[in-house]
Amino acid sequence: MIEEPNFDFKYELALYKSFAARLSLAILLIVAGVFLVVTLSIIYFQQEQLKEKTASKAKAQLHDAVMQMRLANAEALVKRDTLTTQEFIRILETVQPYKDSFTLMADDSGELLFTSNDTILTLPLAQKKEIMTAVVSKTAGMEEIFKGSDLSLLLHEPVQDCRLFVALVCSRVDILSTYGPILLYGVIYFIVGLLALFLFSTFTIYRMVAPLHLFAQSARNIAGGNLDTPLPEIHSEDELLQLRDSFEYMQTSLKQYIKDLQITTASKERLLSELLIAHDIQMGMIPTTFPQRHDLDLYASMVPAKEVGGDLYDFIIEGDQLSFIIGDVAGKGVPASLYMAVTRTLFRNLAGNYQSAANIVREMNHAIASTNDSFVFVTLFVGVLDMKTHHLNYCNAAHNAPVLLPVNGDCRLLDVEVNLPVGVEDRYHYEDQQMDFPLGTSLLLYTDGLTEATYVSRNGSRRLFGEARMLYDLEIKRDASAQEIVDYLNHHVAIFGDGTEQCDDITLLFLRHGTDGIQHYPVSAPNHILLKNEMTEISRVKSFFFSVCREYGIDDELGKSLNLALEEWVANVINYAYQKGSRGHIDITAEMNEDLLRLVIKDSGVPFDPTKHGEADVRSELGDRPIGGLGIFLIRSIMDDFSYQRTEDGYNIVTLIKHIIHN
Repeated sequence: MIEEPNFDFKYELALYKSFAARLSLAILLIVAGVFLVVTLSIIYFQQEQLKEKTASKAKAQLHDAVMQMRLANAEALVKRDTLTTQEFIRILETVQPYKDSFTLMADDSGELLFTSNDTILTLPLAQKKEIMTAVVSKTAGMEEIFKGSDLSLLLHEPVQDCRLFVALVCSRVDILSTYGPILLYGVIYFIVGLLALFLFSTFTIYRMVAPLHLFAQSARNIAGGNLDTPLPEIHSEDELLQLRDSFEYMQTSLKQYIKDLQITTASKERLLSELLIAHDIQMGMIPTTFPQRHDLDLYASMVPAKEVGGDLYDFIIEGDQLSFIIGDVAGKGVPASLYMAVTRTLFRNLAGNYQSAANIVREMNHAIASTNDSFVFVTLFVGVLDMKTHHLNYCNAAHNAPVLLPVNGDCRLLDVEVNLPVGVEDRYHYEDQQMDFPLGTSLLLYTDGLTEATYVSRNGSRRLFGEARMLYDLEIKRDASAQEIVDYLNHHVAIFGDGTEQCDDITLLFLRHGTDGIQHYPVSAPNHILLKNEMTEISRVKSFFFSVCREYGIDDELGKSLNLALEEWVANVINYAYQKGSRGHIDITAEMNEDLLRLVIKDSGVPFDPTKHGEADVRSELGDRPIGGLGIFLIRSIMDDFSYQRTEDGYNIVTLIKHIIHN
């Protein structure tokens, strides 16, 4: 049996707000309306019979009076006597079938001789004449007079042999007195039937909605996370049983889905953790410390498209010889990162033993191709620069041609042989290319992630960053330092993409032979980085900030602490400033004025003022603390000051300030 919920007025009221209740009540009203129409129709169509029934008693009395008058007249004729009008009136006065009825008597000329009620005398002449015309008709009959609210019946009959006509008027009250009980009983039956129908509908609605109410309660419990909520028992073979089976199937499916989701989530978290570790290992393999020499200005960066990437760069300086490499492993992810590590290790082992770039590439190709069962190949550009003789020896293995910035002349792509990628053909013979590389000459090495950086507009059209834009940027920044040029190109690519997720790693290596004439920014000039609102961008924050620390001479231990505060706020913006799935940017500017470090973080997300956030409760038990606020507490603990501003054009600007004490 279905469980019956306890009586509750609010619950009962809710029953009539349900769809089933409204439907049942609508049917109830329709049935009641039909019943009322049928009742009134029966009364209407039976009114003639009812009027005949009403007039039957009056007709009998009137006819008896007429017969008495004829009999009295006959007796008078036999006795050769004459009856007076008063004797006829006396007989007519005995006719009183109803309380409000009255009689008339007229002669054959239509003159009214007698009336027991003066109502007819007050009528208009035309109406009075119409009534008298009906009275003096030659045959007995019944007419409706005083139509409207004062409807009455006129029964008339001639008194033969006397040239007299008599009539009886039955008023509206007399008419209704006959079928009034019928109307009363009809109304009573209607009300009783309506009440019975209402009670039956209420009971039906209650039985119909009660299990639905229990189902709704179970659904709320399931939505609250209690998947073991018992469902009401249904024994009827109808839609309710199907609904219960559907709920039961939903419970089972949700349990299995959550179980599978927990397994999948744990697996993804473990994989993500491993990928982050692999990312840190990979980023730790590439050099982040660059030489400080009067005859060389060198800087490089790598921005993976995923947690780990397949690009690489490296350099080795032995005396006056600089060996450098940039490469791109075919593919992405973990397999490409493994080949990247192998390729870099081979370069470092070979670069010190050869002065020929082609020999380095040939040996690397032999080592990779001889064990390349998965047919993974690597595009490379390897160069060997003798900074004493100003001579560059290089070899290209299907890589993008570097950009040459001569001392005099426009930027252009370096003339390179295409050759095969490393790992394709073990016996392929790579040849050197030579050129003079005088002081002031610069070279930009890059992977195709730079020129193929993509912008996707809202309507789906795509544009590439391209070689022309790259050459233009280098031309206008040619006198800047290596780090400034690399940072500028990365910043421009991020602005160009406008939040579009890039599909390839972007790796840059810029070198200039000699540092004379380079226009360095002053110490107070800002350093920028533009991030996408994705958690994978956190690694770029660390790389960016430690380059800032190196530039401004900030101690490593202090730099780690400050980077923690910076990453905390950037993560807060990524998680909460933008709606999920929407594009957004985070612009970070680092400034150093004397001993004051300012980190300015700008975003266009929802407004949030951290300075108005209350102090975090760090003394209570962990389970009793409210969620949130620890990140702001951490920033306040590390930084000396921080402020917030919401600009008129819709930007949030948070400024973190720290006083740096140099030893």
